[in-house]
Amino acid sequence: MNIEDLTIKQVREIAAHFGQAVAPSPRFEGSNLIGQRVIVRADKAGAVYGTLESLNGSTAIVSNARQMWSWTAKEGGTLIDCAAHGVKGGKFSAFADSVTVIDVCAIISVRESAAHSLDDASWS
Repeated sequence: MNIEDLTIKQVREIAAHFGQAVAPSPRFEGSNLIGQRVIVRADKAGAVYGTLESLNGSTAIVSNARQMWSWTAKEGGTLIDCAAHGVKGGKFSAFADSVTVIDVCAIISVRESAAHSLDDASWS
């Protein structure tokens, strides 16, 4: 067994054998963004756009989700600019029904006017 290939569930099960619970990080307890379109940034998974369904510690579940591999904002150049103004290009995944994003480090609310370009961006 390679320790690098363990899932979170497997790590929790192993920790339970040693009498230690592995608790989620309290970084994002609760959110007024549930049900809203967001861009979620993760430490190692990049950026995911979609509807925030739940948030537990630093783990977010995003529905109708697509990964943003690269992007060109309509104005500016950051993810915040994409959320505020939309995109004019980039490389996006197809939509997935649901994505669990672990190690969330930012959640950015997306303006309705920007959401249209994120929804309509071509994927490759």
